[in-house]
Amino acid sequence: MILIALVSPVGAADEPGIYVSEFTAIMPDWRPVVEVDLSPPEAQAMVIFEVTRYPDPVEPSAAQIAAAGDLWERARAAVVERGWDDFEQAVADGFELMFGDDNHYANRDHVSDGRVLDPERPEFLIYYDTGTSKRLAGLMFLAPPGEHGPQIAGPMTVWHFHLWKREVCLWRELLLDGLAEDGACADGIVAQRSPEMLHLWFFDHPQGMFATGMDLEPFQIRQLEDLEF
Repeated sequence: MILIALVSPVGAADEPGIYVSEFTAIMPDWRPVVEVDLSPPEAQAMVIFEVTRYPDPVEPSAAQIAAAGDLWERARAAVVERGWDDFEQAVADGFELMFGDDNHYANRDHVSDGRVLDPERPEFLIYYDTGTSKRLAGLMFLAPPGEHGPQIAGPMTVWHFHLWKREVCLWRELLLDGLAEDGACADGIVAQRSPEMLHLWFFDHPQGMFATGMDLEPFQIRQLEDLEF
């Protein structure tokens, strides 16, 4: 296989009307993307930036709230139909732990199918180990390479991307699949910026239905045992 090297970011084009903020669990500091340095970090192994078209505080419209609810209900229905609340069933259906991660299980067929924000074919299922079992907490969707994720629920649907200090390998320009060696990947492209991604949570996440944050308190993880689909 030909080794493909792409050192420049593979994230979406830095276009007007798009705002980014380095992710914190407090308040975003939205700035036009054209004014933000998105070079790979030097001091940290990885940083996360959130992305939006809605930088000013604004309440979602009734239509946007309805769109969020519809996506959630369709995602839940897909989980019930396919039995993905059972971790072993998800593994049998092709979901496998992503490189360098503890919670995101990727399905390569879904990653490569070209569908966007399809709750019946999510690119990732998110599981937490409660101490007694692995429990499904949510899904994660990917935007196509070089594109911004659709904000179907307006300001509720804030996407995010990663910037890595080291060069990594992205399978199909989308899935983190390892670290680049000597500026090359055996399969995929070399990059230091991920595509955009969006979480959808099935439990009452303290930062909202589509929250970027993955860090949960121990009691929140234990409560996943009682989550019913």
